Amino acid sequence: MSVVRLLLDVLGPVVILVAIGAFVGDRLKLDIDTLSRLAYWVLGPAFVFEIFTTNTLAGSTALRLVAAGLAGMAAAAALTWVASALVGSSGSEKAADVMTASYGNVGNTGLAVTAFALGDDALAAAGVLMLTINITGMASGIAMATSQKHGLGDVAKKALLAPMTIAAVAAIALNAGSVDLPLIADRSIGLAAAAMIPVMLLALGMQLALTGWRTPNVGLGLSTVAKLVIAPLAATAIGASLGLVGDDLGAVAIQSAMPPAVFCLIVAKEHGLEPDRVTTSVVAMTALSLLTLPIVLVLAVP
Repeated sequence: MSVVRLLLDVLGPVVILVAIGAFVGDRLKLDIDTLSRLAYWVLGPAFVFEIFTTNTLAGSTALRLVAAGLAGMAAAAALTWVASALVGSSGSEKAADVMTASYGNVGNTGLAVTAFALGDDALAAAGVLMLTINITGMASGIAMATSQKHGLGDVAKKALLAPMTIAAVAAIALNAGSVDLPLIADRSIGLAAAAMIPVMLLALGMQLALTGWRTPNVGLGLSTVAKLVIAPLAATAIGASLGLVGDDLGAVAIQSAMPPAVFCLIVAKEHGLEPDRVTTSVVAMTALSLLTLPIVLVLAVP
């Protein structure tokens, strides 16, 4: 399978579901707010819970992988924040751009691309990075969204008590204690988790159809460069300096190069953080990643 075929097979279904959402949303009079809240309060926590109960931060290189993943996120976030301030973006616009620049789609897409490029042996490292970026991106995204309307104490409270955060903490605790859920509970959570990505993609298409395609602006250009270029470069540089090599370093580069997580839109909708701007960013950067990911893959494969 070629790189182009891989990206089409992995990202193609994303595009198709977004297009379906855009086509049927208004025609069927679907309520995007209801779908977004369902994803935020029910499907999202189930998805997070299932991921975190089936993955562990294990191995001698785990801390170095975590450090490299966080470095990529921090570099992209810092560049976007400073550059957005210089071009006069508002506080909410800066927060929205920082969220989409730092929080990548490291789950279903990132894992699939990593497995193709490096083989199944690299999935352990990719899983560590997935947990790191998902936890950090989820918590920081909610914190930035709520900081526009609330004080520091309320921001911390909302981030810590968000349904996905609670689900992650509970899952990590069960995983650490090797506690198995009853089969009926495990299957119920699995069914809800499986529905999250399709519902979010449909909601993304509905939001895009509702707002229309917005003309790309300076903020989008800055966050695109930060997410698709600076994040993988910074993460790879830090990973190499910490002694990561081979598939571990390749997994760092690939996971850090993923386009924004669709969950950014759900956070934006739930907390009123520039949802139109976030929608445009997620769609545009996912499309542009078809150009940047082949380069990353060529460089990442030993």
